[in-house]
Amino acid sequence: MTVTESLPVVDAVRRSLEIDEQVPLATKGPGGPGRVRVLLTLTTNIALAPARLWPLLTAPRELAGWFGPIDGELREGGAFRAPGGAGGHILQVQEPHRLGLTWEQPAGEDPLLLRLDPEDDGTTLLALHHTALLDAEEFARTGPGALALGWEIALLALAAHTDGWHASCLEPVPVPTPQWLHGPQGAKYVRAWAVRWAAEAVAAGVDEATARRGESETVRRHLGR
Repeated sequence: MTVTESLPVVDAVRRSLEIDEQVPLATKGPGGPGRVRVLLTLTTNIALAPARLWPLLTAPRELAGWFGPIDGELREGGAFRAPGGAGGHILQVQEPHRLGLTWEQPAGEDPLLLRLDPEDDGTTLLALHHTALLDAEEFARTGPGALALGWEIALLALAAHTDGWHASCLEPVPVPTPQWLHGPQGAKYVRAWAVRWAAEAVAAGVDEATARRGESETVRRHLGR
């Protein structure tokens, strides 16, 4: 993978990728390329207890302060609309530790699970699990980064809003505004995220040449370059 400089803020998130290519044949169209199921997991420690972090993830007024406007009912069985044309339904609520929902975009409807586990030091271990069923050719072209970078940006925004990484990072956490993301520092972060997800793809069994093409495509899609 491409070598990038160490970025403590980027490395405040741990990442893992699972790829299941044994998707039932029923998901293939006539002569089609088939589908691949991927599970993205992002974990990080936020310097708030679960009970304090929970409202930031479930109350529309709190979400608006760092994620963006959310319309709808964030309760079990409720439906919501999110920025960028996304939306979904709330499937499971176990306050303040577990939130299961669907994440719906034009490309499809995916299961999403948020877990908040208390740590002995008073922080919360926040885990985000996103399962997606993707066109196999598209996944080979873009890799996991194209799907994961939205969550990387969201976790960065949450950490900046809460100062939740002050103990693990030795530099300020930037607020990922659109202007920042398309500026020099944001571009550096996008490349670093793309590199790390390409490395996860290799660890999950993707050959390095394919993973590096996905890395480049992730950067191109997010930066237009």
